Order: sequence, then structure tokens, then C-alpha cells
Amino acid sequence: MKVAIKYAPTNLSEIVYPSIAIERRIMGYASGALENNILLYGSNGTGKTSIANLLPYAISGADAQVEDKDYDKVLDQKDIKAYLRSACQTSKLYGVGKFFMVFNEFDNAKANVSKLWTTMDACDDSLMVIITTNEPMKVHKSIRSRCDIIEMPALKASAVLARAQQILSAEGLALPNAQVLHYLKTREHWGDWRKYMALLDELLFLNSQGMPMPAWSQSAPALSVVQ
Repeated sequence: MKVAIKYAPTNLSEIVYPSIAIERRIMGYASGALENNILLYGSNGTGKTSIANLLPYAISGADAQVEDKDYDKVLDQKDIKAYLRSACQTSKLYGVGKFFMVFNEFDNAKANVSKLWTTMDACDDSLMVIITTNEPMKVHKSIRSRCDIIEMPALKASAVLARAQQILSAEGLALPNAQVLHYLKTREHWGDWRKYMALLDELLFLNSQGMPMPAWSQSAPALSVVQ
């Protein structure tokens, strides 16, 4: 099994964040210290989807009420206000607080989004909308204005190092930090969690076959491992 799947985050503390500032901001929402709709944007593999999917359960627990329809189906509702007000009331009856709508890759929405921002206002703090996108300017400005906009920059190798070492250790491969960091830097131009995890798969494969690790040097520029 690929390590990206085997070690996929199960809670917010297992996510690799681009910075401490972003982690604290997300945790502010998780703890209830911050309240707003959220728009997470950035390139692929920066943790947007994982955060969006896990945040409702961090806020409201395992019984969090999360919309299970995709955004086009929700926006195609004949009376979206009535639909979401009912969902919000149900969440309160269950004692879990807010109703959550998680819309990943929202810039691809085909339905008329004009109904959404008026509904967001109508439901107020009973509803939390969490949006992810690669291209925030393709999300309507009226929706952007109702969200806390959080940029998720490309992941640096140094940010990934600790989690990478945890995974390698769990799989029985012990390497010095400097060596693992050198390998990670060969994928840093992507800034993508999946690319880093693919690298770990390659290292674990070499180890399982009794083959030597790729050449590395603490002083030399990072070399490509396997493309």
C-alpha cells in the first residue's frame, strides 16, 4: 500500500502544514476560538482537502453533520435556503452545533452559485462552508467576501521531514535526518505532499530489496532520486 494512503491524516494534528502560523489559524477554528466560513487555496498537495474534510469533525466531534451531496447538486436545489435551514436545524437537534458544507475544487462548480452567498447570510452561524480551490479568483467574489481566505503554499522539504521520518521509522527504515532531507529536497520543486510520499515509497522499495540508498551528500546539491 502506498504510504500516502496508509498514513493519510486521520486528524488535524497529523497534517503537515506549510507554516506554524497556518497551523495555529486552522487550530483556532478547530477549537472554536475563530468562527467563519473558510476558503483554502493553493497548489496541489498542500493539505487543503485533508483540512477541509477533517475540520468539521475537529469542531463538532464524530457526529458532525456534513453535507454529503456535491456542490452542483446542492446548488441545484429548488429552495436552497429552506434545504439548508432544515439541515442546520437538524444539526442543532442532534446537539452537534453547526451544519457543514465542504466543497472541494469549488472553482469547477457548474451550477449557479449566486444562490449560495444569500443562503450563507440567511443561515449565519448555524452553517459553516469550507471551500478548497486551486484558483481562488474563479470563486465568485461574493462568496470570497464571506470567507476567511487562507493560502496554502507549497510544502518545503524541511516541513515534511519530521512526518517523513515517522513514516520511515514505522516501516523499519532508519536514516539520518540530513540524508532524508537531502532526498526530500529532490522533490521540493513540486511542493506536493504526494510527490514526497512517492519518494518514501521508492526508498522503502530499495530497502525491501536490500539495495543501497541513492547517493547523497550534506554539502552537494540535491540529486534526483527516481523521476
